[in-house]
Amino acid sequence: MNGAWSGFDIPGGAWSAAALMIGLAVLVARAARRPEGTTPPRRRTLLALRLGSAMTAWLVSVQPTWTTTHEDRREGRLAVLFDASRSGIVRTDGGARRVELARALADRWSRAPRAREPEVATFGAALRPARLADLAGMLEAREDDTRLADALEEATTPGGARETDAQEVGAVMLVSDGADLAGGALEAAVALGVRVHAVALGAGSALRDDAIAEVRADPVGFLRRPMQVEVTLRRLGRAAGPIPVRLMRGDETLREETALVPEDGEATVTLPLTPDRLGRAVYRLVIPGADDDAVPENDERSFLVRTVRDDLRVLLVAGQPSWDERFLRAFLTRDPSTDLISFFILRNTTDMSMAEPEELALIPFPTDELFHEHLGSFDLVIFQNFEYAPYQMASYLPRIRDYVRRGGSFAMVGGPLSFSAAGYAETPIADILPVGVLPGGTPEAAATMTERFRAVVAPGAEHHPVVALLPDLRANAEAWAALAPLEGLNLIEALRPTAQVLLQRPAVAGRAALPVLVSGAAERGRVLALMTDTSWRWGITTAGQQGDASAYERFWDRAIRWLARDPSLEPARLDTDRERYGPAAPVRIEAHLADARYVPLQSRAIEFVIESLDGAPVGQARATTDPEGRASITMEAARSPGGYRVRATPEGETEALAEEVFVVEAGGVELADPRPRPDLLRALAEATSGTFTGDPDDAPALDRLDTTRVRSLGTSTARPFASALAFLALLATFGLEWILRRRWGAR
Repeated sequence: MNGAWSGFDIPGGAWSAAALMIGLAVLVARAARRPEGTTPPRRRTLLALRLGSAMTAWLVSVQPTWTTTHEDRREGRLAVLFDASRSGIVRTDGGARRVELARALADRWSRAPRAREPEVATFGAALRPARLADLAGMLEAREDDTRLADALEEATTPGGARETDAQEVGAVMLVSDGADLAGGALEAAVALGVRVHAVALGAGSALRDDAIAEVRADPVGFLRRPMQVEVTLRRLGRAAGPIPVRLMRGDETLREETALVPEDGEATVTLPLTPDRLGRAVYRLVIPGADDDAVPENDERSFLVRTVRDDLRVLLVAGQPSWDERFLRAFLTRDPSTDLISFFILRNTTDMSMAEPEELALIPFPTDELFHEHLGSFDLVIFQNFEYAPYQMASYLPRIRDYVRRGGSFAMVGGPLSFSAAGYAETPIADILPVGVLPGGTPEAAATMTERFRAVVAPGAEHHPVVALLPDLRANAEAWAALAPLEGLNLIEALRPTAQVLLQRPAVAGRAALPVLVSGAAERGRVLALMTDTSWRWGITTAGQQGDASAYERFWDRAIRWLARDPSLEPARLDTDRERYGPAAPVRIEAHLADARYVPLQSRAIEFVIESLDGAPVGQARATTDPEGRASITMEAARSPGGYRVRATPEGETEALAEEVFVVEAGGVELADPRPRPDLLRALAEATSGTFTGDPDDAPALDRLDTTRVRSLGTSTARPFASALAFLALLATFGLEWILRRRWGAR
């Protein structure tokens, strides 16, 4: 328990207290003058009373405050933490690497007699339990981060470094270079209440190093749109001078710029980059290395850019004006990220007219330009209640089929001029549709169901993102049941092998269920078939009944995003904990796996393979999914810098469900600034009453370290003169002085 004066409880604090003291001193000085008619003993008595009343008045007025800190002190265990981050590969002035100094210290401590075995762990991004004797020969500098705050917190948590008994950790010995880029270590150490003893690695060593300190580039780029890559260069231990930096893809140099970097300073250079290929690409930044460069690993940095189209290009062709066409076109035009090209037919070739077709057309239907020259530029083609034959489009249908098979997307929306009624049965379009089209010229081909019905989610399609209006399965089913009924349904012949019914008209009165919405695949492309032209009723009609028109937009938003292969709507995906890793660093992989029908892969053995971008295998491991189709695994990254991907394949299958790309780089963030930070280690030790050693050779024996843990139990504040007794004392001294002055005739 420690107590200390903490101030004055008066407005203005010390300034007000000083002013009041001056005023009272003046009163005391006046009383010290020799009053007439009094003897010396009486004058001394009156002066003493005046001084006492002034002091009492001052104390009662300013209210000095004492704060007492209550602490719990008890002996604790010792945790020894060795820095295993990649900055340990940097050499000191003596030629030894920092990690080698740590190994030598671990060897000395392991051979010294000890009364009690400490808890030992290595740390970087996470804490890893170890044995002191093993670290002398096995400690490696391979972690990508130095996170002192996380290491201290985990080591002092029960079960942290190594759970041995119930006694708390009282002190931590840090063996590190202090190169912590995460921050927060000092605050964490003080809050935890443990002593931090520190041994600095590489303190006082001079570095001569040119480095790529930081790279700033957008992770997403747009095809053939320029973007900027900002590169910060740092120079240590050398005179100011130029440093050239090259931007490369593979072995190809895309751009080179030069920056003038000051001595022991930084400079930033901007390099333009124009992605010219869709998908993810790995780019490298390289500066020339010098013979005396302390950290050649930070002369190169890599980064990933996923190149996409800047707008979603949609071609909408509608056969006639309708509410369905109006609502869908309005929805597509409201999204600024959608580049919509739409055509709808106001009249067809069978309509009677007294004028030439050229005089009635607002613009000619540019079939050759759209389907011959620009078809590949569209992300999605929609035929909405459209009959191809009257517009001489038969020769273009093979091009649409081939466009989809190469990876494009196609949707057909029903109506009286769609599917079988439009004669698509014997066209190349029938080859890509997920539903069979009835042959033309038959009564069945023109048949439709005209009665009203409510579409429901088909069994097994509950997880498909197109019909998942709400994340909860029960709430989603209720949402569909609450939508306005549809009118009209195109009848189909059969389902294709790759088709999945997403919505259906339920079976009623002995009649079988009928497909309403069907998804499918055509080689690399995606296809959607909606066998009705009244989906607009999910908007305006539902809004009139319930006041909520959002279901229509949510449905079409998810349908178009699924067709355009939005990554967030894919059935299977992999996520790595970072995009960049150091050589042989641990890669944490989270998998969310479902089959093509979005049914989670439950309790399935999954093979994870890490390979280079050219297909060379690096490592593999297996994990089993949980009932939600999730799996987690940690694998070791490659030891050579470059671009890599991890693939997840169910056991017994040959095609991967999902993959993710990452980068292995020799330098990275950890080596971007290789300077040691002994000042941080010293501050940690001073703030927690620990010891600091700047040279591992001078490190104390572990048994000599103070492991007393001090934990604050709170503080209490006392104001001894905030009482009635103090006020009565003031009245007593002041009243006694006044009475005596009157009696003795003093003025």
